Amino acid sequence: MLAKRCVRTLMVALLVCGGTACGSDGGTSAQESSSCARFFTFEGREYRDVGDFPVEVGKRVGAAVQPACDQRGADGEKRGPDKAAYEVKRVSADVAIAVGDDPDDVEIFVSYDGTELPLAVQRLEDASR
Repeated sequence: MLAKRCVRTLMVALLVCGGTACGSDGGTSAQESSSCARFFTFEGREYRDVGDFPVEVGKRVGAAVQPACDQRGADGEKRGPDKAAYEVKRVSADVAIAVGDDPDDVEIFVSYDGTELPLAVQRLEDASR
């Protein structure tokens, strides 16, 4: 009887974890292939997390929205609160934005297909090393 109860508890835990975000959401570039990689939408474009490297932030340009995500990818609903979107100096907002609650605490997100970073962003990343 105890074994049945343990198995049942384990099955419930697996079902609950499988239907929710029971994993880390560190958002590194290595996770880009994950179905629930971190991304934001801004002015109709999708921006992907490309890892953490310092960027020079300009003025606030609006709000970035983090869509919801399920095991199949984005489903269009909001996942998290809106965050401020800032321009990244020397890069068009069509290419990259800095996202965060404060201009001193931002992460860079890039609008690209996930295969090769735009040249302007590659230059920023190389300069930060």
